[in-house]
Amino acid sequence: MKHFWIFLFLLPLAACKKGGGPPKDAPVPVELVAVEVGPLLETLRATGTLEAEEAVDLKPEVDGEVTSIRMTEGEVVKKGDLILQIDESKQQAAVAEAEADFRLAQDTLQRADMLLADGTISKQEHDQTHATYMRSQAALNMARKRLTEYTLTAPFDGTLGRRNVSVGQYVSSQTILVSVYALDRMKLDFSVPERYSARVKPGLTLNIMVAAYGEEKFSGEIYLVEPKVDTATRTVQVRAYVPNADHRLKPGMFANVNLSVGTKDSALTIPEDCLFPQTGGFAVYRDAGGVAELVPVETGLRIPGRVEILSGLKAGDLVARSGNLRLSPGRKLMPQPASK
Repeated sequence: MKHFWIFLFLLPLAACKKGGGPPKDAPVPVELVAVEVGPLLETLRATGTLEAEEAVDLKPEVDGEVTSIRMTEGEVVKKGDLILQIDESKQQAAVAEAEADFRLAQDTLQRADMLLADGTISKQEHDQTHATYMRSQAALNMARKRLTEYTLTAPFDGTLGRRNVSVGQYVSSQTILVSVYALDRMKLDFSVPERYSARVKPGLTLNIMVAAYGEEKFSGEIYLVEPKVDTATRTVQVRAYVPNADHRLKPGMFANVNLSVGTKDSALTIPEDCLFPQTGGFAVYRDAGGVAELVPVETGLRIPGRVEILSGLKAGDLVARSGNLRLSPGRKLMPQPASK
């Protein structure tokens, strides 16, 4: 009886050895791609902020009551357009008083000129009269200049923001009346790592994308590279102009910046999905005579869909683009047609 049970137990084992199923070392279907060599545009990516080319918060130079508002929020204004008027009645009176003093001093000086010619008065008396005339003229000019400060005009062509005052409100020199923005051209501020400071120069073109317009690109040109490196961040501040004739770009917008800083003539590249992470970096599986060879690689620049290989591979090497999860060193490869 014991021999009978042993025999029954051994039958399934024998059946397993003869049964179907793939061998443990069966070839793995993979798509193989060649390491390519060619020019590679080196692109620097950064983030920046857009600002108006010119922007100012208008504040009065004098205290007083607002008597007239000649602006509409959000409208486009030209340099010199009237925006707001402050009560100038007291200053007009001051101008009238200064004009009267000036006319009197002018007449007095004319008489002094004749008296000096006749020898009736001394040169010293004439000089005192002339000094009084000069003081009255300066006072009149000051009063007239002061009068212009009650009338606020646009300092440059631009677009008005919201106004913060109403007719009848008393304002001081600390009151922000309205903001004016020059939007025909925007300033873009961003920073680049110190190592790129020698290659980022005025005149280089760039493009940006902002969240409001998806993948649409806006072109610009660098005009300033700060001559100092920020010691805290080890970066260099850069500023560019971005044309904005249609005023779609707004001050304060966040921008993704793409800047070409050079071209590598003979760069090795592979599709980025050939890579997989490995301790300390990345690796690929290379075709070594029909079997998989694990090769650690050093990566460089990345462009959409491809990555530069600095070491580990050479031009023409075939690397696995698919099936990496099933591969292991020494595993046989079964090349498959390239996926579309």
